[in-house]
Amino acid sequence: MHVRNLVTLSLAGLTLIAQPVMAQPEDTLQKINALEQTVQKHLQEQKPQLAIPVLREIISLDTKNVNAQANLGVLLFFQGSYDQAIPHMRAALQSQPDLWRVQALLGIAEKRTGKPKDAQNDLERAFSNLEDKKIRIQAGLELIELQSASAQFDKALSVAARLEELAPQNPQILFVAYQISRQMMDQSLLSMMVAAPDSSEMHMIMAGELGRQGDSANSIARYREAIRLNPMVPGAHFQLAEQLRTSPDPALNAQAEDEYKAAIRVNSYDELSWRQLGGIMAAKGDFNAAEENYKKALALQPADSEAKTGLAIALISMNRTGEAISLLESAIKDDPTNIVAHYRLSALYRRAGRAADSEREMETFHHYQDLKDKLGKVFRQLSGPTKPM
Repeated sequence: MHVRNLVTLSLAGLTLIAQPVMAQPEDTLQKINALEQTVQKHLQEQKPQLAIPVLREIISLDTKNVNAQANLGVLLFFQGSYDQAIPHMRAALQSQPDLWRVQALLGIAEKRTGKPKDAQNDLERAFSNLEDKKIRIQAGLELIELQSASAQFDKALSVAARLEELAPQNPQILFVAYQISRQMMDQSLLSMMVAAPDSSEMHMIMAGELGRQGDSANSIARYREAIRLNPMVPGAHFQLAEQLRTSPDPALNAQAEDEYKAAIRVNSYDELSWRQLGGIMAAKGDFNAAEENYKKALALQPADSEAKTGLAIALISMNRTGEAISLLESAIKDDPTNIVAHYRLSALYRRAGRAADSEREMETFHHYQDLKDKLGKVFRQLSGPTKPM
């Protein structure tokens, strides 16, 4: 997870602040002013190596010169001279603590010179105050690496979430968030194994892992054991019903309905169980019961795109196409990737004589269907050749 590509700062814009003039002899001030002009000339010409000795000379004349300390530290940082950069950036921050970009670079330099505690402190302080998007992402990624290394996964996940808000399509950020989530899951599993190895919750965890691996039979057995140990354990009946519903064994499929109902007895606000019961009733041809269940689901979660789609399909079967069209349009607003809603809406538009709308929905359906097929191939590769989806 180490980040190698540092954000490049504009060398011409390295002067950071307008500092107050310190009490200096007139000839010294004139010399510093001349040297500062030389520094700016070198930076504008993209010649930082020439600016470095001039900045050192300014500091020899005025150790409190914040611009010189900060600029020298930054230039040494980008040359990879982290040990030399640190004292100059630290000196600048002591005089002016709100130089957030400098503090972020200081934290990175400390991280790369084996000072993780100091690095984390500086990066945490700078991260929330950085305005430049690229530098903030860089600092956040470095901070996440430090927090993860010390098992501070909650802090790391919080930073990752803020980075995802900043750059939701950045693959590096998405990968980091995935890694943290897996690490947190592994840590929770280990803690559960130590604290309660034969609890209903432990059986729930194992059942979930077995289900993800495609071992439906053993997943079902684990969920049943979790329920035996604690019939009221949250989520167990629903998850068992899901495994039963998707099983290749019709005898197990038939048991799913009772488990969804059991889930609702445990928690009458279980929106997902109401929705799935609606699907079971529709498959049986009991569209009135399906409508009732879907409406209970939507009362609990009005933006459930799948519940709206299921209800629309039930309404189509009852020849209530006007209501169905409105529901499908709403379902697509809630979830533009809902391929079933696009397909059904295309058919209804075609029946209503809305050819252009029908074609648009069918094109969208094919777009998301192709994407789903590609993702399916990726997941099959991740699962391995012997693990069915």
